[in-house]
Amino acid sequence: MMRRHRTTDPIVESGARGRSLTRRELVRAGLAAGGTAAIARLVGGARGIAVAEAAAAAPKRGGTVTWAMTSDPAQLAPFGGVNGSAFEITSLVYESLLAWDRSLKVIPALAESWQIPDSRTYVFKLRRGVKFHSGKPFDAEDVKYSLDLQKTPPPPGVVQGFYPKIASVEVVDPLTVRLHMSEPDATVLGYLAWGRYSWIIPKGLYDRMDLRTHADGTGPFKLVEYVPNDHTTLARNAAYWNPDLPRLDGITMKVLQDEQARVAGLRSGAIDGTTVSTDSVRILGGDPSLAVLKGLTAVFREMEMTIRGDGKLWDNAKVRQAVSAAINRQEIIDKVYGGDALYSSKIPPGYGDWPIPDSALKSTYQKFDLPRAKQLMADAGVAGGFSVTLQSIAHPQDYTQIAEVIKEQLRQININVTVQPLEIGTFAKNNGEGAFEWQSTGRGMRGDPSGFFSDFDPTGAIDKAWYRGYHNQELTSLYYQGLHEPLPVKRLPIYRRLQEIVLTDWPAVPLVNPMYYQVVRRRLNGMYLAYDGTERGLIAAWLA
Repeated sequence: MMRRHRTTDPIVESGARGRSLTRRELVRAGLAAGGTAAIARLVGGARGIAVAEAAAAAPKRGGTVTWAMTSDPAQLAPFGGVNGSAFEITSLVYESLLAWDRSLKVIPALAESWQIPDSRTYVFKLRRGVKFHSGKPFDAEDVKYSLDLQKTPPPPGVVQGFYPKIASVEVVDPLTVRLHMSEPDATVLGYLAWGRYSWIIPKGLYDRMDLRTHADGTGPFKLVEYVPNDHTTLARNAAYWNPDLPRLDGITMKVLQDEQARVAGLRSGAIDGTTVSTDSVRILGGDPSLAVLKGLTAVFREMEMTIRGDGKLWDNAKVRQAVSAAINRQEIIDKVYGGDALYSSKIPPGYGDWPIPDSALKSTYQKFDLPRAKQLMADAGVAGGFSVTLQSIAHPQDYTQIAEVIKEQLRQININVTVQPLEIGTFAKNNGEGAFEWQSTGRGMRGDPSGFFSDFDPTGAIDKAWYRGYHNQELTSLYYQGLHEPLPVKRLPIYRRLQEIVLTDWPAVPLVNPMYYQVVRRRLNGMYLAYDGTERGLIAAWLA
């Protein structure tokens, strides 16, 4: 039996869960209450369940905590980073125009309100009196500079497929920005609220600072020090525009890749919280000084294939279908996660009404069927199999553990898999550039359900790097139809069909979605498990 390992998302990406807004609701959100944006609901239901937590009490201010990270951030660039562990830091330092609350409702952030006068125009009124950590006042020029850079991020960032169809950013006045869209795009608000690729930085910052190791945001915490492969030190932003936050004076984000070291740190009090596996929860659950947080995140596990039309045998859809049919997802769940995970479609469980139900995945789309897999290989003329390299993330370990299980399973259809564990920086670089045959990876949160299919946008960088040999006209047409359609009732069947196409054609191979565990010391109050896989809960957390 493998050592089971639950982790946070170290890689690739992570819209909003649940229903989308109607255009009328979006307009009302920007016009309600005399110009102050009402909370626009993109999703419903809090993410994460506190299995045990400290008794409720009045929040206090002060003190510092140490949080153990499972993977090194590698770099802290605000735009275009594919490393999810960097997002754990940037989500505490930077902000976007909008934000999600803990239930994934879209709320104002650097923009106080917004209007949508027509399907190709968004107008944002900016928050007055905000300053960056350097002291520079925040204004519309900073928004234009940031949004313009996000489309083609400076190195080390890579171009992502989530950037909305923004044709131009107009500075109307110092506190007003107007977005002109090249076409209708239902993803704009979710993209901004997600924040991962939409942080706002001071105009010209890339010319003044190495943003791999430094930062200048408007967020609740300032970056004090980043030491690669060791720690990141954050300090409370005393000038933060929300006077109630943050409550902690500082946070040390300590890199501890070894889970046993994290467990020992929790027991000794050296760290105040971390992500752990189900095995460690069983060990720690009886400790009265600790509280366990459990829930789903959007970080489902997936096997990626590059399909470039260069003669690789998996360019053939029958081979890809055989690969999926030969993968026993329940065995992955049992061996790697101790039974504590769910099957996952291209849209993960927990993401509102959008995913295909678990029962349909097990019975139809992701059914383990070895005889069918062997027949498909024969039908494709490759019954003798082939060899392939499957890259995986070395830390956290579950990505490699999944790869090893798949290796043994695919041996049964004569596919010889070589598992190649890589450190996160190298893996992320290869991922962004498409420098791999197959990868055992994790996906993550998206600002909109369309984001789970943005890899297949024929105008996007990922499609060009990974899928230039893959073409499915129905998928492409539905993808753009979903982008242009604002009404949830009309979008739901579009995204159901998109999932069905992927789970039939298998350009990507969704696998499972593990349950997510964090353990915190009971002195840390108000922490919650965020569906986007970050530690955003630390913004409002406080020490007893």
